[in-house]
Amino acid sequence: MKKSDIPSLHGLDVRTLRLYEAVAATGNLTQAAKANHLAIGAASRRIKNFETMIGKPLLERSSRGLSLTPAGQLIAEHVAKILEPLNALGIASMVLRRGIKGHVRVLSNGAAITAHLPSTLSRFRKKHPSVLVDVEEVLSRNTAQALMQKRANIGILVDTAPTLGLAHFPYRNERMLLVAPAGHPLERHARIRFEDTLDHEYIGLTPSSSIYALLGEQARSVGKTIRIHAQVGGLDNACRMVASGLGLTVAPEGLARSLKSALNLKLIELDGDKYVFNQIVVHHNESVLTDMERHMLEHLRTDREPLRPSRRAKA
Repeated sequence: MKKSDIPSLHGLDVRTLRLYEAVAATGNLTQAAKANHLAIGAASRRIKNFETMIGKPLLERSSRGLSLTPAGQLIAEHVAKILEPLNALGIASMVLRRGIKGHVRVLSNGAAITAHLPSTLSRFRKKHPSVLVDVEEVLSRNTAQALMQKRANIGILVDTAPTLGLAHFPYRNERMLLVAPAGHPLERHARIRFEDTLDHEYIGLTPSSSIYALLGEQARSVGKTIRIHAQVGGLDNACRMVASGLGLTVAPEGLARSLKSALNLKLIELDGDKYVFNQIVVHHNESVLTDMERHMLEHLRTDREPLRPSRRAKA
């Protein structure tokens, strides 16, 4: 191939690359636009222009969201390689300005970021106040691949997602709860069978969601289907849709309880031992980790949430 045959990609900027990286990680243009401080229309134009520059469709668009085409996956890998040194430069600049002595980057799904990581990282900060922790939201199914691409050395994901042979250990194990809006016909229940909820509408996630894959399987086992009223990206967004009275959803207990008061949600236990949400920490071999990354790994391995008082103890 002649050098003159290679597209020049004239006009391509770092902001577009960061936007594309976020779309590839989340599968959601709205979230990616928000993370990059762009209006949704401007973000959409940037992605379309980027596809025009590349000369191939990079994303498959449907009512269920966005997914990468084979060409899009290849471009995402190259974009990650381009941004890696720029991210390192930005971090080095921050370290110099703030006098920070270390840096740790963690990739995590949205459920852990909403429910558990804030308190986990608060306790880590007390031990290591001069360490900068950089957390990026990534879908569980993409986390191991992102680690293999050297975007980070530590990730948090659902245990049903691929680990690609990376070392891993448990992080949080919790029940899944039915989440209902105030005034819903089911709110009087303290505990309910999942199959008894299927006459009501649900707010669903993308088909690749591990939770909704499990729920779909359970519905089919009793000869029913889930009545999906709307699909959104992210469990926290699903809970907000529920709060507006648009349907039910199922969410991990930690996330559901963290949103319960603010959104006036009703939480109902699901009968059966199948409805569990287990999260794990995956990581590269500890021999390639920095000292601070090893400290973070040990903290994630040993950190536990403070026990909530039981109802009887409160009484």
